[in-house]
Amino acid sequence: MELSPLYLQRLQTVKEEGFQQGFQQGFQQGFQQGFQQGFQQGFQQGFIQQGIQQGVQQGHRKLVESLLQVKFGAVDAELTSIIEALIEIPPLEQAQLILQLSCEQKC
Repeated sequence: MELSPLYLQRLQTVKEEGFQQGFQQGFQQGFQQGFQQGFQQGFQQGFIQQGIQQGVQQGHRKLVESLLQVKFGAVDAELTSIIEALIEIPPLEQAQLILQLSCEQKC
């Protein structure tokens, strides 16, 4: 039994349409999933990076506070007010300034 040419043509058309539709759906789903995963990873990494930066800043601040506490015994309001300025300058300059500070300059 032979299939008619019209039937064969229709069968081929249906196969091609099915392939195209499957390809489009697969592409769309893959793109959406990839985008969502990429967005989530980027979002999480942004938070991780921000957390690392905050941790470094807090550690830096704590180090400066500790150095001032060792030098002067306690960190009072006046010393607290200069900590932010000290944190903004390079570490070597910080150390030099802290070593140069005396109770007379501070008190």
